[in-house]
Amino acid sequence: MNKRLIILLFFFSILSCRGEDETTIPASLRDVTISNFPVIDGSNSTSPLRYILMCKLLGFDYEWQSSPFIQNPEEAPKQVEPKFTCTEDERRELLTKRLLNSNTHQSFVNLIDDKVEMIITARSISRDEKVYAEEQGVTLIEKPIARDALAFMVNLKNPVNNLSIEQIQDIYTGNIVNWAEVGGLDCEMKPYVRDRNSGSQEKFEMMVMKGLTIKDFPEMQIGRTMMTPYYQIEQDTAGISFTPFYYYKVMVGSGSTKAIGVNGVAMTKENVINGTYPYTSNIYTAVRSDIDKSSVAYRLFEFLTSEEGQAIVDESGYVPLQTTTGIRALGRETAELEYSNHAINISSSTLPQRIEIVDLSGKTVFRSVISSHSLSIPLELCGLHILKVWLDNNLILHRKIVF
Repeated sequence: MNKRLIILLFFFSILSCRGEDETTIPASLRDVTISNFPVIDGSNSTSPLRYILMCKLLGFDYEWQSSPFIQNPEEAPKQVEPKFTCTEDERRELLTKRLLNSNTHQSFVNLIDDKVEMIITARSISRDEKVYAEEQGVTLIEKPIARDALAFMVNLKNPVNNLSIEQIQDIYTGNIVNWAEVGGLDCEMKPYVRDRNSGSQEKFEMMVMKGLTIKDFPEMQIGRTMMTPYYQIEQDTAGISFTPFYYYKVMVGSGSTKAIGVNGVAMTKENVINGTYPYTSNIYTAVRSDIDKSSVAYRLFEFLTSEEGQAIVDESGYVPLQTTTGIRALGRETAELEYSNHAINISSSTLPQRIEIVDLSGKTVFRSVISSHSLSIPLELCGLHILKVWLDNNLILHRKIVF
């Protein structure tokens, strides 16, 4: 008997919460509970990813919120607020003992000292941290899970919108000292740096300066937090500093400062995705090499580079490694799906790339790469199943269907 379903394929914003394309958690992680959830630490800027990951694994919804505890909440960095459906003791357990937020350097130290089981950081292990690990006789396993970039910020009143790589290097070695030398106002520059071992400072030294001697510029002093560059630059018309682009675009996004282009390439997420922006970088996860390979922490470490794990990375606002676009389109597309005589036909303007059918126990009963809008299913299926379709490496269809 022919069965025809008209399905609207919605493309949700990267900042949306659970939607129709809800991430599927693999069978290897369905035993995760609050009591066995691993102790995870990391950079301040990766906290949304860690919280979304926790929500997905434990079945909580979440929403993005700005802190209500400052004078102007609209200018506060956005954070993921889980909608807990557990007891108050369990909520406290998760927030105080399972999900830590010690910053980049301290999270590496905590992992080396075996105080945490896994970390998600804005950079790879630093020189100082490698030395400390060697002193403790510890080795780490780390791998990239997402892409980010290092953005350079100036005051909104600064007319400069772009600097070359050489100009940035000359500014921080002290060879360029006036904004007029790079097309700006006639005033002395005030370059700022971050504190040693911060994720941003390590990226700046390795990616931008590449061994050049940095002049003794003042460190950001207002609290020495991820918001410090924003507080400083929005008050200083002659200032320039740097920050992770994810933090600038996704977590702050208030427009209180201006991210400038480099080498004529604008600082946009699209240019991170296509690789044209010069200072793109990776987000990492790491565990100790002596970790129990059957532990939840190690299974989670492996999960983050799976297709389902990368979907969570995408949802957090980072650019996933396994995507050709990195951003879900904001429009919608209508497609007609037909199932008849063991065949699936999809009418859409975009060519499907892969189809998967899962039974209600979570077992994958059929999986195939597809290079057309039609596919024959070489087995008899009966009853309710879940059909998943990927277009452009993004999981965009997640629907129940009766065969």
